[in-house]
Amino acid sequence: MNKLVCMIIICVVIVVALMFFKTVKDINSMGKYNFTLPDNIELPSNEALEHFSNGLKIQTISNPDYSATDFSKFEEFIRYIQRTYPLIFEKCEVNYVNNYNIVIKYKGVNPELKPNLLSAHYDVVGVKDETKWEYPPFSGFFNDEKVVSRGTIDDKGSVFAILEATNELLKKDFQPQADLYIAFSQAEETGSIEGAPKTIEYFKNNNISFNTALDEGGRIVNKNGKIYAFVGIAEKGRLLTKVTVYGQGSHASSPANNLATDKLAKLILAFNKNKIKPFMSKEISEYYNQTYASYGFLTQFLLSNKTILSPFLYNQLSKTQEDNARIHSTTAITVIEASVIRNAVSKDASILIDTRILPGQTTEDIKTHISNIIKKTLPDEQVDVEYLSYMEPCKSSNIKSDEYKQLIKNIQKLYPNITVAPYLTLGGTDAREYAEISDNTYRFLPCVLTPEEAALMHSDNEFITIQNWGRMIAFYKEFILDR
Repeated sequence: MNKLVCMIIICVVIVVALMFFKTVKDINSMGKYNFTLPDNIELPSNEALEHFSNGLKIQTISNPDYSATDFSKFEEFIRYIQRTYPLIFEKCEVNYVNNYNIVIKYKGVNPELKPNLLSAHYDVVGVKDETKWEYPPFSGFFNDEKVVSRGTIDDKGSVFAILEATNELLKKDFQPQADLYIAFSQAEETGSIEGAPKTIEYFKNNNISFNTALDEGGRIVNKNGKIYAFVGIAEKGRLLTKVTVYGQGSHASSPANNLATDKLAKLILAFNKNKIKPFMSKEISEYYNQTYASYGFLTQFLLSNKTILSPFLYNQLSKTQEDNARIHSTTAITVIEASVIRNAVSKDASILIDTRILPGQTTEDIKTHISNIIKKTLPDEQVDVEYLSYMEPCKSSNIKSDEYKQLIKNIQKLYPNITVAPYLTLGGTDAREYAEISDNTYRFLPCVLTPEEAALMHSDNEFITIQNWGRMIAFYKEFILDR
């Protein structure tokens, strides 16, 4: 063996040894974990639970066709909270934007300070089959352990926790330092412009912007046996694309060779095979730094040496559903259309592609990606591409700011020593809208949800534990008291 080969082997051994040393060092620093979930949360009163329960009974179901919404239920809900929390409506300034968006101003001591915002939505999704529910979905049922109803987690739990916290502080004649605005949206579930966007217009027209805005999004999560607080600091963008290919129509008994469905199948396989290049922003990198202890040694080794081993790290993270979504702009083919007749071959076939775009990438990047796949897969074919709708990724909030540190302090007041990690919210919230007029926009649902509980949002038997709802009230009180 010549000297050059020996030197190469020695260099490789040294590099690998240094990489292992760095990993061990990171395990001893970032890998430390000493949090125990406290159980001394003050439970909500029976009166507060009755307030919550009765509000859940009002079927404020948002409709994709806004004009078909049963607005009488929204009017009933507004009348209900007016009756239930008269002190709020007496001591605070209340406005109704576009009739059903509720904006409450809780006046602060110092008018020179920039105001803050708490946001939630009181519309809910409908129920397909009530027989699958243990208790009727709009019964407002509760016992000593939980409240079961549509909207308990998403998002009337937040609405009533904010109202209870505010009401308690008003009873004590407390005033925050800065003005606090509370905004309840009527159409978050459908993403309608009649909801939060109208409230944004109201704030803009009145020259109101915010220091910190807080909405739903992140939560306390048990991640591989370790519990973390995830604070959403950004949301993905979205591009909906319809792609149509053409071929020869025929009867199914004698199909032609030039079938649109064959071409579409090639295109589907190509989209599934050619993922958009992975990308890790500094915020997402910080998420992995904070949740380092929850991963196995291989992933820890790759994270510790990601500058050198990024292709291997991305490959490893892509193996799990959520990690894959954190590092990729994802494409999902959600609708496939061809013939609606069993024995006929359609002359055209189409797919709908739902792309969720990482902050740091743009809709133009995605359009280029889609175009390149089509050209490479079907270079000589007629293909129509129609971009149906798009939203750019919203800006990321600063995780080095004093406001983010203040939010961490609020969380750790309830959950001492918990690790708080910045989080990319994979779904959509009203916070996307408020990011336009807020210096710092965060997403955090202050309760501990198991994966099973989180999966019940929009599903059957949605519930929240009494303890979790108590945690929410306590957190919102802390948020208001600290500002």
